[in-house]
Order: sequence, then C-alpha cells, then structure tokens
Amino acid sequence: MKSMFLTATAFAAIISVGATAQDRSVSMSGIAVDYRGETTGNGEFSGASVDVSGRFGGDLEVSGGAVDVDANVGGDLDASGGAIDIRGRFDGYADISGGAVDIDAAFGSRASISAGAIDISQGSSFADDLDLAAGAADLNGTYSGRLEAEFGELEFGGRAMGVVDFEGDKRSGIFRRRERSEIYISGALEAGGNVCAHEVTFMDGASVGGTLNVRADSEPVYPAGFDASNIRFEMRDGDCD
Repeated sequence: MKSMFLTATAFAAIISVGATAQDRSVSMSGIAVDYRGETTGNGEFSGASVDVSGRFGGDLEVSGGAVDVDANVGGDLDASGGAIDIRGRFDGYADISGGAVDIDAAFGSRASISAGAIDISQGSSFADDLDLAAGAADLNGTYSGRLEAEFGELEFGGRAMGVVDFEGDKRSGIFRRRERSEIYISGALEAGGNVCAHEVTFMDGASVGGTLNVRADSEPVYPAGFDASNIRFEMRDGDCD
C-alpha cells in the first residue's frame, strides 16, 4: 500500500479517525487540535490546546499550552507544554517537559521528565531508567531501573526497585519556601542509593533495602518502629554536588 501523510493546518483543527490507517503519518497544528484514531505511522500535533488519543505505531510528538495524551505509542514520545496530562503506554524513549505534568502511564524504555510540578500516579510504571527534575514532585508508581531526581520538594510513595539518586537544592520561583529542599519518603527503596537534601523525613510505610546514603543538614526524621539499619547518614556540607 502506498504510504500516506495526513496534514491539517487551520485556525482550529479537529479530526476523528475510527479505524486503523495503514502506513499513515498524521501532522496537525492549530488553535485547538483534537485527534482520535489509529495509525501505524508517526503523529505530530501542536496548538494552544492539544488533545490526542489512540494508537501510534511510530513516534508521537505533541506541544501546546495544554496537552492531553491518552495513547499507546510504539515509538518515542516527545511532549512539551504548559500543562501536560499523559496516560497510556509508551514503548520507546519518552521526553516530557512542562510547567505542570501529570502522569498515569506505563513506560517501556528510558524516560526524562522536567517540570515545575510533577505528579506520577500509583498505577504508573517505568521499566527502564528515569531522569527527573522538578520544583515539586509527588512520585508514586513502580520504578524498575535507576531513578534520578533533582527537586525542591519531593514526596516519594512508590516502589523503587533500582538504585535511587535523589538530589535536593534550594528552590526558586513559585516553589520557593525558605530556600530549603525537603524530601518525604513513604515508599520502598529496595536497592538503596543516595539521598541529599536540607531535610529528609521517612514516613509511615517507608522501607529501605540495600545501603542508602543520606546527606542532610540534620539527621533524618523516622517514624516509630522504623528500621534504619541500612541507612548511612552524614552531615551535608554545602550543596549536594
């Protein structure tokens, strides 16, 4: 079948495709972009408001002021915008950046996420390494690979099966509060790793396997009955570099 390429550019672009389109790639831009469909090719969408759902055999690229994606993507994901909501499954490399990012999805390869605020749901999963940078982050879900996070404030309630590297520093902008980084851990750090922040607090439900090296301005806060035998603490000297 001859390859097809669908393009729409208008003041407001709206398209709906109900059946699988073989060998097709889709490109749309406009003030409001709304796509529903399936394709074996790539998808590229941009606009002030972008709403995309369906299946893509290739890569998916989306950008806009408000981005909503609910899709299964066989290739890579590139998403950028002011407010981003990501749902579905993404098999390739994922690169996500925005002002506020909400994720309820499964990722099969490496991922990189940066935002002012990041919220990852309990049902999310990352099969490979994740690099993350945020002013404020609420991380739940399951992380099978290495998890690296730079943050102003971090709440971790998920399950990290690989080594973690959590690095906090002073905040800036709307997330600034006393210029002190804080991390609250209520999840499982099964392989240990490194945590550095001004303040480190372990909450009810937290558990640590392997060796976890903690650097902070004072000793971590632990809940009653917490097993801290795997934690190695030292005073933080300046920043986390």
